[in-house]
Amino acid sequence: MRKMKTGIALGAAALIAAGALARTTKETMLDRLQIEDLVIEYYSQLGGTKGPDFGNEYTEDGVLVLGTREIKGREAIKAMYAGLRPADPSKPRVRMNVLVNNPRITVTGNTAHGEFIYTGVQVPDPAKAPEVHEQGREIDEFVKVNGEWKIKRRRIINDANAGFGAAPPAVAPKPAG
Repeated sequence: MRKMKTGIALGAAALIAAGALARTTKETMLDRLQIEDLVIEYYSQLGGTKGPDFGNEYTEDGVLVLGTREIKGREAIKAMYAGLRPADPSKPRVRMNVLVNNPRITVTGNTAHGEFIYTGVQVPDPAKAPEVHEQGREIDEFVKVNGEWKIKRRRIINDANAGFGAAPPAVAPKPAG
């Protein structure tokens, strides 16, 4: 029993030293969960049917950064998403499920900073295995408005550059020799 208590104490000390427990307290746990729910709901709409309120996750002056593009204001963000159409509208839309992982959220009063990893998985042919469509990170700033968390600024970094964002910089070949 003593070994178990010592192990638990050492594990807790390691977590505290790493800062994991310092960021999440009893007071901030509900806020963190609400922010995670907000991000998951946002991404679930991207993978399926976007409802008429899609984009309301942002503050009125919210900002969405996609590569070198910066979309400012909730209405502009909603319009940008509403304008996304499949290349061939006569074909059925390929469903994309977005997985959100490794949330790192720090809550400070009515503001929060969050970093997540996302992976978009598509099934273009039901007879074949799913394919990873895109993968990247996002860095977000949140604010609590009338008791509800909203996105103030979201920066999406597509590591594979398969979707949104600027084209990757051209890499010049290295000279031989």
